[in-house]
Amino acid sequence: MKYRILLSLLIFGWACNPSTAQMQDRFWILWERLEQNGTGCPDGPNCLKKHRYSSRLFDAADSSAMYRLFGMMDGAAMAQGRLAEHPDAPRICQHNSAEVILGFNPETLPKSEKIEALRGISGFGFDVRKLKAPPGFSDTFGDELQAAMKTRFRQAGLRVLSKEETAATPGQPELNIYFSFRDPGGHCDYSYSVFASLSQTVLLTRDLRIKLSAGVWSYSTSSPALQQGETEWDALLSVADALIRDHRKVNTSN
Repeated sequence: MKYRILLSLLIFGWACNPSTAQMQDRFWILWERLEQNGTGCPDGPNCLKKHRYSSRLFDAADSSAMYRLFGMMDGAAMAQGRLAEHPDAPRICQHNSAEVILGFNPETLPKSEKIEALRGISGFGFDVRKLKAPPGFSDTFGDELQAAMKTRFRQAGLRVLSKEETAATPGQPELNIYFSFRDPGGHCDYSYSVFASLSQTVLLTRDLRIKLSAGVWSYSTSSPALQQGETEWDALLSVADALIRDHRKVNTSN
């Protein structure tokens, strides 16, 4: 069993009005108790470690003396070629520690298969009405495709959400479909491709302050991959079929 006493400086700030801020320094004594059990301690894979902490507010601290102490310790750290913040500093002292916020370290979780991102989704934003029509199709191609895909999703129990509904839905799930073709004159080199991505908002495990919209499911196909007689319409509808199929895999109880 090991004991470590750490001295912490906490700085609090608050706004008295929109243009004025005041700062207050408070000093704390932090007591760390490290318990190790198992074999191969301290660094073996079978060594189990448990950290416990007690803290006390250091009311009687002399601010000038404490600033000098911190400066001396920072200088010693630099002389040793390391950062002032010790690598063994408890997570509670580290800014924006995910473990402190969540109660566990998200880095220790196993990675999920990407299809798991569809678990619990009941609807998403989706709009292909402005999709450029392929050669030979009418200008209403996008509107007709929107209606056809919306019907397929609805039959599978999935709602197509409006922009307002998507923004208010946890994760803000949105399906984006990209369609491109070349040689639209219809010559021998004509080909096309389809790519779809379902995005949701995610937080980085290393820093929970960073929130991004990221693609969590994707699907693609192209003209060479289609069966004889299938068209661009069929290729685009296959996006709905693929999403419905994967959604059922993770949301259907066995």
